[in-house]
Amino acid sequence: MNYHIGNMLIYQEFNDSGVCPLCRIRNILENRLADQYMSESVMEDMQRRMVNEKGFCEHHTKMLYGRQGKLSLALQHTTRLTALKGKLEVTADMKRAKDMAEVFIHSGDTCVICDSVETNMIRYYKTVAEMFCAEPKFKEILLGTNGFCLEHFGYLLKYAAYARGKKKDYIYTLTKLQKESMDKLLADLQWFCAKHDYRNADKPWNGADTALLRSVEKLHGETASESAPQK
Repeated sequence: MNYHIGNMLIYQEFNDSGVCPLCRIRNILENRLADQYMSESVMEDMQRRMVNEKGFCEHHTKMLYGRQGKLSLALQHTTRLTALKGKLEVTADMKRAKDMAEVFIHSGDTCVICDSVETNMIRYYKTVAEMFCAEPKFKEILLGTNGFCLEHFGYLLKYAAYARGKKKDYIYTLTKLQKESMDKLLADLQWFCAKHDYRNADKPWNGADTALLRSVEKLHGETASESAPQK
């Protein structure tokens, strides 16, 4: 197999169990970026300009706040709030007030970490398709997974054309894998519900005890952990 920096995480996470290997890759990227934004480089000109312009979403703010080294986050919040303060104008004009309202209502919608993760994830969607085309053994690795969360399954289909001459086989393999994964999950969910009937209390779970959590992750993905705030 042709290991290189662009596919190492794919080989690493597609060989693991779980609901979605792409969620695990995304979580690794998120944590790496969070570490980067808490490092001494946070006040470099380019990085500071990006944070000033976009800031962090709530999820990634909590992730950063849960890490050691609160000074880095405080410095970035200082520059971000200073930039936002520059857009605040003391006024009695209704039109100006409405314009400012839109700025501040959506001030938490942009995020430098989200943007970086999305850019990198698009590369991974394309790389998975390219590997299916170029590396014969990768199909077996793909079939060894438990499918994907619904969002990442959709993105794999969206970029399926990158499998080039094998795109039809790729699409068929993806959809068949995902259907089998969802069939098993639904069967486990049904048994999870049935186990709450007293008549089934003594019967084995057969792995269905984790079905509800797996259904949450299948529907919404597995998010990177947000560490408890440090006091």
